[in-house]
Amino acid sequence: MFGRRVPPHIVFASSVALAALCAVLAFLAAQSQSWVWVAVAAVLAVWFAVDAFRSFSWVQEKKRLDAEKAARNGHR
Repeated sequence: MFGRRVPPHIVFASSVALAALCAVLAFLAAQSQSWVWVAVAAVLAVWFAVDAFRSFSWVQEKKRLDAEKAARNGHR
């Protein structure tokens, strides 16, 4: 926040937790047949799941780049 990035593993963990929470809320809303809340919670669950996937891919990309950099520096 305010000039500092949140670490990707924190983003991943919080996004997974929020996606699961929204999915549970969507299920509970569906059981009570409150379709507007089902839609809202389902959209948020998908949003957070995509965010979790993106943060996971950031970590994987950083690991790949670090391995390439270490391999280049090791061969010099």
